Amino acid sequence: MFNKILVCVDPYPPGNTLLSCVLPLKNCGATEVILAHIFEADTPGLDNMLLAQARPEMERQQRLLEEAGFKVSMVIRRGVPAQDLHNLAEMHDVSVIAVGTHGRGLPEAIALGSVSARLLHTTHRPVLLNRATMPEKAAAPASRDLFAHILFPTDFSDTAEVAFTYLETMVSATNCRATLLHVQDNDRPAPHFGHRLPALRNLDTTRLQRLQLWLERSGATKVGVEVIQGNPGDEVVKMAKAKDCSLILMGTQGKGITRELLLGSVAHQVVRHAAQPVLLIPALQ
Repeated sequence: MFNKILVCVDPYPPGNTLLSCVLPLKNCGATEVILAHIFEADTPGLDNMLLAQARPEMERQQRLLEEAGFKVSMVIRRGVPAQDLHNLAEMHDVSVIAVGTHGRGLPEAIALGSVSARLLHTTHRPVLLNRATMPEKAAAPASRDLFAHILFPTDFSDTAEVAFTYLETMVSATNCRATLLHVQDNDRPAPHFGHRLPALRNLDTTRLQRLQLWLERSGATKVGVEVIQGNPGDEVVKMAKAKDCSLILMGTQGKGITRELLLGSVAHQVVRHAAQPVLLIPALQ
């Protein structure tokens, strides 16, 4: 499921933040990484200078990945970053795209044309988003245990079911801990269901308990179940913090991830506010 990874590298400044998310994917079957840095150079003669600046950091990351057992190829070239990265993902049929974000809200990032936002707009592949920080240069890239505790928010949709297959793969490979979360949206009450809310809560709990049993049989160390009321996006972020989760894994709706994000979806709120890496699984096309 995670055989080949496209890592969108920003070599300025150098760091191991994104690699700390990529390295653990080897435990889930990843064997190959494509390190890619696409730069824009409108001024003639800048290409060679930008190549020379980026190459040392790219080669450093390549060595780290190869030492971890990955087959690594490297792409550095001038182009249109988001479009070229999308084309690389399609050409190499990658399993997931790993990209860093810089903490801006997605609408702002889209308006400013950031690479991560534009890439989300074009790709239909799973995207692992990691909020960029300023780690110590000597910090080990494997210091983050991506699979320590996964939070899986679900609305029981078809896309959430697809996302659950990814969670099952991670649990089977790593025996990790997981929390299953369903948020009953306070902003979308069904008027004629008011008297049935306790019954609906029991139904949703039963649904999660079935998933819980499935994960426990797949080898999960511990699986928690949470059914709460509130604003789904806010509650996902709060739960991830309260449970000290290492990864948020969730499905997205619609034909393109950004289409949903622009509509103020749960995924948008989570990507914008969560401190943890977020793995977005798109709807089946």
